[in-house]
Amino acid sequence: MKVDFIFDIASPNAYMVYKILPDFERRTGAQFNYVPCLLGGIMHLTNNKPPFLAFSDVESKMKYQMTEMNRFIKKHSLNKFQFNSNFPMKTVNIQRGLLAAKELDAFDDYLECIVSAVWEKNIDMADENTFYKALDEAGLESEKIKEIIHTQECKDKLIANTQYAVDAGAFGVPTFIFNNEIFFGKDHLDQLEDALKASK
Repeated sequence: MKVDFIFDIASPNAYMVYKILPDFERRTGAQFNYVPCLLGGIMHLTNNKPPFLAFSDVESKMKYQMTEMNRFIKKHSLNKFQFNSNFPMKTVNIQRGLLAAKELDAFDDYLECIVSAVWEKNIDMADENTFYKALDEAGLESEKIKEIIHTQECKDKLIANTQYAVDAGAFGVPTFIFNNEIFFGKDHLDQLEDALKASK
């Protein structure tokens, strides 16, 4: 049972989902296909706005979102999480880097590196020098990744992934696609699990 995982590391919720997916896979037998996209592109194409903008004037809703996030963190013992002080962060190069790392057969190591840097170590990975330094420190081939990132093929692939997500019904991240249905957000993983069970 394969599930597309539409994500951009720009989202703290995408980080939280990433951290709990291994247990979800073991429990359900699902296999996740990681689809790097550009959250800003999804927002633009769907006329959506991030919650911190859309609900900036709704004080109680913004407070509740933080309460809900803290509950999720506590429930899943995500003790390393830190809200990045550079949020919102431009992640174009980071997301292209995921495609480059996949080409170099280093996807998992690259993803772990950027996840940790952005949402556990409070590093500004939007800064190009900092970005490549972090890759080097993680033992990744930053020069090869940099070379691929700047190719038109890599740029086009990220655009295509983003368009695929929108065409499938995504309007934000994290989004899951299973049997041509979308399941949005970390708080609807139970519905995805129900769908997986029903398909067996």
